[in-house]
Amino acid sequence: MVKILPACKTCVNSGFLCTSCQKKLDDGELTDFELDIAKSLLEVEEQNEKFSFLREVSFFKAIDYEDVVILVVGRKDKLRIKPDLIKWFKETYEIDNLILIEKTNKPRPAIEALIAPYKILSLNEIFLATGEIEFRSILYQSDKEKLLFTQEELEELVLELTGNVTRIEFE
Repeated sequence: MVKILPACKTCVNSGFLCTSCQKKLDDGELTDFELDIAKSLLEVEEQNEKFSFLREVSFFKAIDYEDVVILVVGRKDKLRIKPDLIKWFKETYEIDNLILIEKTNKPRPAIEALIAPYKILSLNEIFLATGEIEFRSILYQSDKEKLLFTQEELEELVLELTGNVTRIEFE
């Protein structure tokens, strides 16, 4: 079975949520889309031997962003996920783009995954007078039109993925 899921395996398999998982769903920590993906991953792992590698994979979160789905997976799990699964996933969920991001609270890997194959020009920590830390990421102006996401969307996604406020700028 998939190592880690956004809800407990019993809830995912049965479709009935325990108190803890129902609270996550009510609080917005868990979505119906994530439950659906988790169930699909468990089923495809059991039914198809070529997806047995899923036993070693952790799935934490899914963000459905129009025609792009972002899956947050465990550390080093991007390397374990084979092209066959990505193809199956795109066909099953009828999506154009699938982005895999390893779970992190650091903005750099999240931004890099969201803008790939393009690069970050610089990333700086900004220490605010309140004691909080924000980040400022500068991307190449020439890449701006080619990115899947707008500046505002990138800022929202990085916050959701890492919990860090990150200002995106282009130079």
